[in-house]
Amino acid sequence: MSSENQGGTGSGRLRGLKKQLRRLGKEALDKSHWAAERLLDQRLCIGIAGLSGAGKSTLITSLIYQLSHPDRAQLPGFAPALNGRLIGAELHPAVDAGLPLFEYQRCLDALTANPPRWPESTRDLSALELHLHLQSRRLGRNYRQKLILEFRDYPGEWLMDLPLLRMDFTTWCRHQSDLLAGESRRALAPLLLDRLAKLVPEATADPRELDSLWQDYRQFLRDCRGSARLSYLQPGRALLDNDEYGFFPLPALAHQNATELAALPENSNYRVLEARYREYVEARVAPFVDSHFRHLDRQLVLVDLIGTLFAGEDALEDMRKAFGHIADTFRYGRNSLLRKLWRPRIDRLVFAATKVDQVLAADHDALRQLLGQQLQQVFSGARHRGLPLYCEAIAAVRCSNENVRDGRRMLVGHGMDGRYLGFENAEILAHLPQEADWQHYNGGLPPQLRPPLGIGREGYMPHIRIDALLNLLLGDKV
Repeated sequence: MSSENQGGTGSGRLRGLKKQLRRLGKEALDKSHWAAERLLDQRLCIGIAGLSGAGKSTLITSLIYQLSHPDRAQLPGFAPALNGRLIGAELHPAVDAGLPLFEYQRCLDALTANPPRWPESTRDLSALELHLHLQSRRLGRNYRQKLILEFRDYPGEWLMDLPLLRMDFTTWCRHQSDLLAGESRRALAPLLLDRLAKLVPEATADPRELDSLWQDYRQFLRDCRGSARLSYLQPGRALLDNDEYGFFPLPALAHQNATELAALPENSNYRVLEARYREYVEARVAPFVDSHFRHLDRQLVLVDLIGTLFAGEDALEDMRKAFGHIADTFRYGRNSLLRKLWRPRIDRLVFAATKVDQVLAADHDALRQLLGQQLQQVFSGARHRGLPLYCEAIAAVRCSNENVRDGRRMLVGHGMDGRYLGFENAEILAHLPQEADWQHYNGGLPPQLRPPLGIGREGYMPHIRIDALLNLLLGDKV
């Protein structure tokens, strides 16, 4: 090789090295800024998850829109907006998250289209930073305060998998066997559940039979979510993708002890399914928890309580079980200075019932009380003592208005097909329904409404109690 070529190669390597050093320097600077913001309480990381159909993408879009347009926002319950201190907000990629940016513009385009439509559901992780600018006054002088809100958005179906971290395959199977014995699940797939019950743990595994059972079980989970509106479904990712996780419960394990199971051959039904279960937990669930939850300061969980309530007693009980099993997975507690930086704990947990525009305003408080009673049942144990727990009832985008017809209050809005609708809802009882109360909800679920026209043109995005939700999430920081 000539000296000229060698010189060119050397200078190219030097340029590459300088470029790499600049990149590493920028990353270090970004990290140092991130660390300083956390230590100075100028950064707040909020996890947002929604159980199926709760409208998480719509909520995040509404939060960004309201905070970014204080001149158009209707937030009288949020002190910085009411007092004129809210200057605005800027959307940025999340520096430290290493996750795709939440597609705010795509979601906003859907809501402001003609005709408007709902944004597509989230099927993967995303993140964003919202730099919130506030006007403050100290020692007689005005100055601008910045609070960085880091939102981490993930599917609620993934939330359902967190309890798997505390269960081995045998424990999970026995737990699932209890669920499968319930009337709502058995009614959906009696033949499948009979096939599962007859699968012998010690028998030699037939790959074709296991694959067939897995495909049927995946569809069964999707039917549980769809027609029965059940919440506590595992593996949760099977509801969103078509990956071949390939494991399902073995009800027959109820009659086997640990010693007998450990002695089974590698090619037995039990050992094959146990290996698939362990791979799922280690390769999917554990990395998600390690990379995601260790950053969170606060967690917001959205629930479609109205849809669940009108689906019946089994659906509401299943939601309560879901709350109970995910509750122990979060890391709770106060954040010291060092913990803020290295291993923050969730110091505030907020549950919000969504789509309250489907019921009359007189029922909103009853709905919130109903959600609170479910949470009290779940979080009453000593292990949750001291956790700041909150609940609210909201509509990220209000689609209905109230009217009076023949002396009766009713809701009016546009259905998904654009037709103008007027309807009443069954009164929401402010307590957990007893056996006789379920007759009250036999009238059926209120119709689904499309977003209102004119969000983009008129500038406002109507909502219900988004200002109250903002107070719960960050009122103490502003």
